[in-house]
Amino acid sequence: MSENREQVFENEEFQVLLRKYEDMRSGVQSIFFDVEEFEQIIDYYLDDLQYDEAREAANLGKKQHPTSVEINYKFVHIYIEQGKPKKALALLDEIPSWEESNPELYFLKGTAFCQLGKLKEAEAQFDRALEISADETFEALLNISIAFENVRHYELSIKYLIQAYKQQPDNLSVLYDLGYFYDRLHRFEESIKYYHHYLDLDSYSDNVWYNLGIVYHKLEQFENAVEAYDFSIAINPDYASAYFNKASVWVNAEKFEKAIRAYEDYLEVEPESTQAYCYIGDCYEQMDRLEDALAAFQRVIEMDNTDPEGWFGAGMIYSRLNMHQEAIAYILKAIEFDNNNLDYWMNLGYANEDSGLIEEAVKCYGFVSRTDADDLDGWTALTALLMKEGEFEQSLKFLREAYIHHPGEGKIKIKMAICHLKLGEEKLALKFLQEALKVDQDLVAEFEYYFPEGSCSREIGRIIKQYK
Repeated sequence: MSENREQVFENEEFQVLLRKYEDMRSGVQSIFFDVEEFEQIIDYYLDDLQYDEAREAANLGKKQHPTSVEINYKFVHIYIEQGKPKKALALLDEIPSWEESNPELYFLKGTAFCQLGKLKEAEAQFDRALEISADETFEALLNISIAFENVRHYELSIKYLIQAYKQQPDNLSVLYDLGYFYDRLHRFEESIKYYHHYLDLDSYSDNVWYNLGIVYHKLEQFENAVEAYDFSIAINPDYASAYFNKASVWVNAEKFEKAIRAYEDYLEVEPESTQAYCYIGDCYEQMDRLEDALAAFQRVIEMDNTDPEGWFGAGMIYSRLNMHQEAIAYILKAIEFDNNNLDYWMNLGYANEDSGLIEEAVKCYGFVSRTDADDLDGWTALTALLMKEGEFEQSLKFLREAYIHHPGEGKIKIKMAICHLKLGEEKLALKFLQEALKVDQDLVAEFEYYFPEGSCSREIGRIIKQYK
């Protein structure tokens, strides 16, 4: 609610009006209200997102003022707020011709067209509204920008915000939105420009410093990002997201000690965050401090033994410590709480394979492939394991299925070439070998793992020599 509206709705005069309306609504007495009073009452309910109450007030207003165009406009506002643009446009078509000089008609049409995704029509209506609005267009420009923002069309939002910026270049709301919209369009230099302009006027905005940190982070200007987050924290020491994002910057900069300290600062503000302990565990793992990493993931389990990330993280550390049975037990526990996470299933497959539990590993990889046929890792792990076990015919069966979903993938084709050759089908092997090496000549190494130099036909040797 704008400050002006807040003043209207909270003043004593409006409160008396609202009580009178509520009395009439409840049947205590019959009271006549003029159109302007009905407009205020409807706006009050709209601002409070009480659409049924707003519609009821509009209906009562229509009964008392059946020819009121202003009440019809309020019906249109209700339709738009409820996301019913077709009904809004239908009602606007009934507005009498003498309203053609009223900018509100075109603003409402433009907003309805926005909701329908008809952006050119919306632009035309908004431009017409601005054309006949004389000089008082600043608030209108802001509202048009919001209409396009609501449908995620930031280019058009900016078009109208720039016009507002030219009228009031030091308006903080305009500067903030320009910074935000340019960020969403990945036009980061412009975003930084407007955020800095904002901070030149108000250097104590923790939120703008935070947003600036996000933009610098995207540009991989890590030192600038951390500096921006530090300003945000200095202004608001309880700004948890700033601590968290600062830690993420250090992770991306591969400065894991600094990241851990930032996560620990975050935990001072959000002590119950298991996610932060998970990220601390990841940092320790990156530093090969596996015991510290394991302690962090165990801390997650202590805090919430239903959090799958704690179990999975610990399982991965046990896997790196070659404690495969423990790894399997912990990853299974993670799957118990998040059965659909394919990353868990893949790593359970790896742990089973490392433990020599081939059948269980095949089941895990197979589950990934069946659940998401577009997941290449599932197919390659499944078929590679079967090939390692000498099950070339079975592997080829799955490779044919994988080929349907990944027809251009060299890793699939090289495995098909190997399997066909192992099964004595040289013609097909030549076909897939040639296709695989055209995609990626480094796949020669995988082929030679199964067929060392001198163990293939002259034709295959010629192809290998061509790409080696």
